[in-house]
Amino acid sequence: MKKSLGIVFLIFAVCSNLLSAQESKNEESSPLSVYVTTDVAYYPESKSKAGRTDTHFAGLTGIYSEFECRSTLFADYTIKTPLGEHWLLNDANVILTGAFEFTPLSVRPQLALGFQPLPFLVFNGGASVGFGWNFLDFEGLCVLDEKSRKYESISTFDHPFYEVWAQGTFMFDTGALIPGDWNHVIMLASYKTFYYGIGGVGRHTPFAWQDEKNRVEGLQYEFNGILAYQMPLLLYRAGLMYTAYGHFDGADYGKFDDSYDGAFTQHSLGGLFQFNLTEKDELTCIAQFSTRRCFDKELDAKEDEFFVQKLGTEWYFRRLVFSWTHKF
Repeated sequence: MKKSLGIVFLIFAVCSNLLSAQESKNEESSPLSVYVTTDVAYYPESKSKAGRTDTHFAGLTGIYSEFECRSTLFADYTIKTPLGEHWLLNDANVILTGAFEFTPLSVRPQLALGFQPLPFLVFNGGASVGFGWNFLDFEGLCVLDEKSRKYESISTFDHPFYEVWAQGTFMFDTGALIPGDWNHVIMLASYKTFYYGIGGVGRHTPFAWQDEKNRVEGLQYEFNGILAYQMPLLLYRAGLMYTAYGHFDGADYGKFDDSYDGAFTQHSLGGLFQFNLTEKDELTCIAQFSTRRCFDKELDAKEDEFFVQKLGTEWYFRRLVFSWTHKF
């Protein structure tokens, strides 16, 4: 279960909440909002082209590589703040969010606090603690054993996953300046800083969480940019998304930094499509291309990346993502 999947849909949630706030500005509504999201991602096989030092594209080499899914229950409580009667301030809100995420390999409760001082700006932060386990060949919670060069399982409750984060999101909708159902061009930019790790695991020890290997504890960043067009149709929003993600300091990987390039930035480009199925149901679809490290040798397993030399960067088709949201 990839970390970035949750970040992508957090961005969409912020975007949708901002638009909903603008559209229902003069309507009375309950301060409590409860909804559930179910996310499914399909990864086709794309083997790396070993020995390439340039930036290149790696095509598909098989039908199936991975499959992931998660469900998360959210509860948002909105508190109005008396900052004044000016149109920029009279809808300023504080938003308390509680969430519970469930996957076949983990459970993770989350708490967040957000502040929306202006209609187009949101600041928020939060924390989560998760518990993972292994199931069949899927590694929900493991650490790397350097001697065997394999990931080994560890105790669920002795080694909780933890994360703290802070984020700022800016969004602009041209419909605020030019009224009309067909005049909505959405521009969104979000920057998130976060720190995660596994309790009881050494500072530079690689671990696997939710079947994503080669993670290490450390301070990281994620930038998301979205440019989309909104229309009064079943397909009500379509556009492009760009993401950049990485560690601030490659030294988080310890002795593996030089060969693995710990500060490598993963870039992603994708097309996104959002459908209004009913008043309470929404479907989001994404097709995403990403970059990854390219090494000097062909690899049999993800953990082998630590024991070879990173040479270049390659683009590949990463995944198809489907997310269904139901509001209660």
